[in-house]
Order: sequence, then structure tokens, then C-alpha cells
Amino acid sequence: MVPTDWNDEAAIVIIGGGVVGCSIAYHCAREGLSDILLIERGEIGAATTARTAGQVSSGRTDPNMLRMQRHTFNLIPDLEDEVGEPLDFRRVGNLRVGFSAERAAELAKLEAPLSAEGIPFERLDAPAARELCPWLDMSDAGTRLWLPDAGIIDGTRLAAAYARAARGRGVRIQRGVSVIDVVREGPQVIGVRTASGTVRAQHVVDAAGAWSAVAARAAGTYAPAAPTRSHYWVTAPHRDGVASQPILSLPDFKGYTQPFSGGLLVGFSEPASKTFDPFTLPDDVDFAPLFDPEADQEQLVVQLDPMRSVAPSIDEWRFSHHIAGLCTYTPDGKFAIGAFEGLSGFMIATGCSGAGVAASGGIGRLIAELLAGQAPFVDPHPFRPDRFGTVDPASEAFRAACSAARAGKWSGAVSPR
Repeated sequence: MVPTDWNDEAAIVIIGGGVVGCSIAYHCAREGLSDILLIERGEIGAATTARTAGQVSSGRTDPNMLRMQRHTFNLIPDLEDEVGEPLDFRRVGNLRVGFSAERAAELAKLEAPLSAEGIPFERLDAPAARELCPWLDMSDAGTRLWLPDAGIIDGTRLAAAYARAARGRGVRIQRGVSVIDVVREGPQVIGVRTASGTVRAQHVVDAAGAWSAVAARAAGTYAPAAPTRSHYWVTAPHRDGVASQPILSLPDFKGYTQPFSGGLLVGFSEPASKTFDPFTLPDDVDFAPLFDPEADQEQLVVQLDPMRSVAPSIDEWRFSHHIAGLCTYTPDGKFAIGAFEGLSGFMIATGCSGAGVAASGGIGRLIAELLAGQAPFVDPHPFRPDRFGTVDPASEAFRAACSAARAGKWSGAVSPR
């Protein structure tokens, strides 16, 4: 039913205050759009954003996705100036190592798009690579690709910076308010209904992350992405100064490491990643069944074992804790951004496929340019949300396809299939 007594009004309503939603709000204001309202049911950047590894790297061969990630990197100094404080972006670099001929060749394919975008990289010899990561034997590696600009940032801190900068540009932010419905009038979305009342809007943007399918269904459409577990293991502090080491990407082992609290954060792409029905997912990610101690520890042993051939010191690692969160994956591992044919006033930004922090700036900019009617800085066509046809994000078949995309991902790039 269309409300007759609206409690509030905005030109643009953004659902979700994670790193992507806050970036959209900031970029809309930066683009010159006004009367923007961001609605977050919890705290800014406190749900899935808070559980990311926080890598800001350039590991995609797709030029559009690469450009979106690069925009985030270039934006960080501007954000720091705008909010008046450092964001502690740690520019540790990213060393990508291919041991097999197949993986070495895949890494080599990154060089052309990196060159085209002016992103610095260098092929290292074994001694130079060993200086960056002494515990890994890279003497037999076919490719050792060094990306010096890559780094790590706290996702929640980045989301908060977007939010502060957006608020400084006039964006209103409501925290602790749940969107319980999206209001339509025929084929037009005209607002949202919250626990506090109804808000009329010219445009509604669904940036609800793992819960984006809920808002999309309320709007009469769908989110072509499944909530998919992403998890990491953290070692106890090391004696050999790993805190100064780079992000290390190991596609042969479908894994990576990065410095974390004096130790290492270790992540792998699982053979079959856990996915969840978005419509039964708890509102609080803390209550989602993200960790199975016995099965997950057994899988860790299985995935670490092949690495012993190049990293014998693995036997000395002591894992202190485990971090698990949710990201959204599409079947092709590319973002889902934009409007749906036949539905006006509604856009979606989901399917970040493990690159939400790294591409947050680019996603926000693209949505803002589309809303403003500006020529987008990347081609939006590959990201159109209806490219898969109508899907049921809760179905086992669709979730299996998204899980396969996660399994095919190695350290920041979806491997060619």
C-alpha cells in the first residue's frame, strides 16, 4: 500500500552503512547531488565490513574492476585531508608468486592491464623476493610479481571516513534504523518504510551487503549474489618481523598471507565455500553459523600441507584465532551494480566478490555517476545486475554457482575458466 502520510523525504535513500553504502553516499555528495539519506540498522561499518582482510590491491585483469580498485587507492589521501586525520593505510605492497607454469602465466596476464592503467609493478628475481618474504622459498617460481602500491586498511575505519566526509557534505545518516519495506507505485520505487516511519525518495540504492536480497525482494526484484563465507586464520606473533612483510599472494595454493598484529593472517579459497539463504540470515552476523571448529581446522591442515614444500617453517606457526565474515558473490565473480530493466527509482550495489574494501571507492563513484546522469568512468555494462536473468538467490543451484566463483578465486583475481 502506498503511504498517504510520508514522515520524511529525500532525493536519494541508501540502504546500508557498510563500506560500500558509505562510499556511495560520499560520492553522490561529491558529485554534486543533494538531499541524500543513508539508513543503517546498526553502526557504520560494523557488520560484514568489520570482518574483511582490508586489502587494497590491484589484482584484477578486468580493466573496469582494476580501475575501480585504483580509484579507492587514489582516494585515500583525499579522504584523509577531508576528515582531518590519517586512516593508517599501510602501504606494504603485494608480492604475487606463481610456481607452476599455469599460474605463472596467469600472473603474467596482469602486466598488460596494470601497464594500461599506469599501476607500477616489477618482476623480481628470487633474492629480491626473498628479502621481502624470508620464510618462503621462491627459487623455483616462474613469476614473482611485485605491486608496491598495495596495502591494508581497516574496513570499518574506511567506512567511517566515507561517512564523516559525506556528512560534512550534507548527507544525513540515520543509525539504528531498520528498513522494513521498499515502497512501489507500479513499476516505480518511490520510497522506503522504516521502523521510524516512511521516507519518500526519488531513488533508492540497495547497498545492504549480505542482506541486499531482502531489500531487492521488497522492491519486487532480486539480488544476483549469494552471501558467502570468507574466513581467515591468524597466527601468534612471529619472531622474524613479519609485521613489515607484504601481502603475499600464492595462487598455486589458492591462498595468501598478510601481516596482522605481529603475526600473519592466512586465508584460502575453499573447494566449496559456505553460502547462506539471504532471507533466513540473522540480522546480526555474530549469530550466523560461520565457524565449524572440527571441519574448518581439518580443512586448514589440508590446505597448508602442500605449502610445506616452499615454506617448511609452517610447522612452527601457531594459530591463535579465527575470523569469519560474509561477502556477496555473483556466479561470474564480478560486481552487480546498477538498475533493473522495467523498474525505475531503484539501484543495487552488491556482489563485491571479496573486493568490497578495495573497490569501494570505485563502486561509490560509479553509482553516483549513474544517478547524476554523468558519463561513467568505467563501462557499467559488465556489472548490470540482470545479466544472469531472473534468479532466486536462495536457491541451492544459484548458491552453488556463487560458491564455485569463490572457489575459483585466488588472491584477488578470479582465475580464467
